[in-house]
Amino acid sequence: MLLQYLPLSNINIADDSYRITFAPRLEELKRSIRAVGVIQPINVRHTPENTYQVVTGYKRVLAMQELGRQSVPALVHEPNDLSPTQAFLWNLHDNAATRELNIVEKSHALSKLSQFYSVSEEELVKQFLPLLGEEPSYKTLHQLMSLSQLTEPLKNHVVMCDVALSSASRIAEFSPATQQELLPVLTQIRPSSAKLNELLTLIREISARDAVSVEEILQRYQILQVVADPGTTPTDKVRALRQALRGVRLPQLSERQRQLASLIDNLDLPDSARLVADPYFENDKIKLECQFSHPEEIGDLIKKIQEAFTKQQWHQIFEWYRA
Repeated sequence: MLLQYLPLSNINIADDSYRITFAPRLEELKRSIRAVGVIQPINVRHTPENTYQVVTGYKRVLAMQELGRQSVPALVHEPNDLSPTQAFLWNLHDNAATRELNIVEKSHALSKLSQFYSVSEEELVKQFLPLLGEEPSYKTLHQLMSLSQLTEPLKNHVVMCDVALSSASRIAEFSPATQQELLPVLTQIRPSSAKLNELLTLIREISARDAVSVEEILQRYQILQVVADPGTTPTDKVRALRQALRGVRLPQLSERQRQLASLIDNLDLPDSARLVADPYFENDKIKLECQFSHPEEIGDLIKKIQEAFTKQQWHQIFEWYRA
């Protein structure tokens, strides 16, 4: 092993044999290098073909390139001193010990361990998932490894928007063409994991029921247009998209929900009160929820309730609800 200033032009940056870094953010690192230079040398492996592979320090190499530097301090290892498996493990432990890997990086690491270094699933679960900060379970392993099926743009979206593993693995189940169609919709919204999983499930169920592709669904029902308004908040976009998909998936249920909402609106209840019904109409009871900060608000609510009784509106709601 030798310490030397290695010309960046001699490093084969395209060789990603040991790389797991994905979508690196380099600004802070570049500020540090501008101020004090590279404090910790990178590690490279000198191959029999007389090339240099980055073992650790990939981001430092990228940062130095972007800063226009010509060389980087490097510890050079000869092939007999550092095997490919050792080199990859060095990189993995170096990253895992110094920062939190994103889920795409974890996926890359596990996939390489399995495909190129013949690590068994049992060992991946018991040894490497804890190293990556994950619970040792086969479900987590399979979800992480499934992310290799994501297209590059969607991998970037997953990382930039911090999409949860459960949702990212569901997106990975779609074909590359479908992922391409989904991406413009996903970039417009920021749903919770539960909401995103529900939206993806609705799209898949509609596709299966109508025997049409997801691409056709997105185009036929103008899903992108539902969320494309720049003046609409992400929360309202999610709500509108969910309502549109539920209307397609369950048209009769959606129509009943719309009719009930109209009947409740006609009661003209104060803002401090609301009527809550089972969204699936499986429970024949309706709940009245109230919040008050002044006694007068109670009087206003009682007045509205009595007016609705006089107009037979309560009877109308219950007769309709139980029909």
